[in-house]
Amino acid sequence: MRVSIAYEDYLDRVFGCWLGKCIGGTIGAPYEGMKQLLELEYDPALLASMLPNDDLDLQVLWLHVLEQKGVHFTSDDLAEAFNDLCPYAPGEYAVFKKNWQRGIRPPYSGAFNNPYYIEGMGCPIRSEIWACIAPGDPDLAAACAAKDGVMDHAGNSVYAEQFLAAVEALAFVEPDLDVCYDKALSYVPDDARIGRLIQDTRRWCAEASDWHTVREKVLRGYGHPDCTNLFQNIGFTLLALHYGGGDLIDTTMIALNCGFDTDCTCATAGSVLGILQGAKALQTRHGIVDQGYRLDVKITRRSDRLLDLAEDVCRMGVVFAGLNRGAEIAGAPDVAEIPPPDRGPVLICAEYPDGPAIGLGDSRRVTLVLENVAGCELRGAATVHAPAGWSLSETERVATLPPDAPVAWDLTVSTPADLPELAETNLFRVELLLDDGRCVEHTFGLTGAGVWKIFGPYWRNVVTVPKLAVGESYFGHVAAGVEGDNAVNDRVRDYHVNAFADDATMHHTLDELASLPGEIVCTCGDAFRVEDLIGWQGPCVVYLFRYLTCPDDRTMCLQIGHSDAFQLWLNDALLAERDAVGWWTNENVHLVNVPFRKGVNRLALRLVRRGESARFGLAFSRTATCSEHYIDLGSRHPNAGEA
Repeated sequence: MRVSIAYEDYLDRVFGCWLGKCIGGTIGAPYEGMKQLLELEYDPALLASMLPNDDLDLQVLWLHVLEQKGVHFTSDDLAEAFNDLCPYAPGEYAVFKKNWQRGIRPPYSGAFNNPYYIEGMGCPIRSEIWACIAPGDPDLAAACAAKDGVMDHAGNSVYAEQFLAAVEALAFVEPDLDVCYDKALSYVPDDARIGRLIQDTRRWCAEASDWHTVREKVLRGYGHPDCTNLFQNIGFTLLALHYGGGDLIDTTMIALNCGFDTDCTCATAGSVLGILQGAKALQTRHGIVDQGYRLDVKITRRSDRLLDLAEDVCRMGVVFAGLNRGAEIAGAPDVAEIPPPDRGPVLICAEYPDGPAIGLGDSRRVTLVLENVAGCELRGAATVHAPAGWSLSETERVATLPPDAPVAWDLTVSTPADLPELAETNLFRVELLLDDGRCVEHTFGLTGAGVWKIFGPYWRNVVTVPKLAVGESYFGHVAAGVEGDNAVNDRVRDYHVNAFADDATMHHTLDELASLPGEIVCTCGDAFRVEDLIGWQGPCVVYLFRYLTCPDDRTMCLQIGHSDAFQLWLNDALLAERDAVGWWTNENVHLVNVPFRKGVNRLALRLVRRGESARFGLAFSRTATCSEHYIDLGSRHPNAGEA
């Protein structure tokens, strides 16, 4: 049943949302990344000037897209704007841009090659715009949020954005946050970890008299070392809203003192209270004025006033009113409809049942989905153009396309095992020539895997047994030098059931390795595990060569992730080495201004696995951090070497 909300009330709540967002974000921004328990007290000086924040930046960018596309916006529209107009790219943002530029579109752009940041806060912090254009309608808000989230995240992060968007949409018409939470949980799958976090945090808040206890429980049950990981931060947002008692400053300071991604937790909590209470109430209670906002995205608004921003967002809410099944905006000004963009008579997209990466001598399925949006039956001939040397199971097909009934075209894409070079970016062009003379084109990508030659595994036993005489027992050699039954048993059982990585030994020179046959392996993505490359299960050392092709002489920055010891050489010069065993991230090590030559560069990698697993990652970027990755590199076939 639809409820009615007066336009003046709607505008006041949207204005309150952005006031709370900016105030919370500004208070939290200076402490972003501090993961300890903080003991800060509120000081009005914290609000001396508003600070730019991606929490707001990207939502203003989404508003820019909505003003052009209206209700017809797509994930691709958001992705294109992000790629073109957002100049910064930390964490998952960089992963998204890399995927998008390689022709990998949402939802794959958020899920592929994103093992560390896939559950970051980058999309839950963008929930408010969807609630504000869908007041009272959690279905619409959550659906829009999903289009957004899959651009650079997947799974729990997307569910979290949908949950928050639904909570905030409901808050326009429902004053009880618990009721909002209950209804919004329907947008989170029953088996999703974020749903358990939400329910556990609510239960802990109901049981505990202080927020410090709940913070400890959140970290114990869901903590993560990445300050931007969504789980602890969503928990902190919920506990701040619970213990803050509806007071904007108290709530914000609780979120702040929990630490971690403080700009995000403070901003989200502030926006929820802003919607619930409205701008007038916040300004009266706290003496807040519209200090404006600052942007780092490359767009220009009519002013930097939050009230103007709120009016522009409300205008989009009126545009979306025809889709809103939750609330009617009474007394809204007339707003012109935004016509659908001309995307052509047929929409084409690529799906990747096997993932969007391919190695040498490999095959991948790609499903092309052709959707007729012309309103009448169409017929035409579709052709797929592949990169040179690649093969397709089918390159042409004549298709009849009924209206509103997508047609799937299943293809198998293959690369020969002797392809001289596998590029990182490989674009395919689909050309659909309709019988009426119109032509529709679409481009999709498959990223080429890193192609390596692997040597090993090299390992040692607990003791080296010399050559034995016929009939001689080896037990004496294994137990030699060890006293006591326990020590002898340890040594014998280690000899029988264990192995050790000979991590201090360089088993061959690099030139010796280059002359060995080795075996070709491919790594689909920037990160891989030793166990992905070899079947040997124990501790070991492996060596890998990759002949990296570069289109010009350039300096690049390297981001290296590792969980065990490694050494990395470039053209025989040692670039980096670490001996530590630790937590793997995308960027444990940063190398800046590394010179690469035009043509072929030999990367040599020595990886140690001392325990059950060892993970490594290597990415090439323009700057050390918050950077854009290169997408024009490739792998020369290892058997071709450096010729």
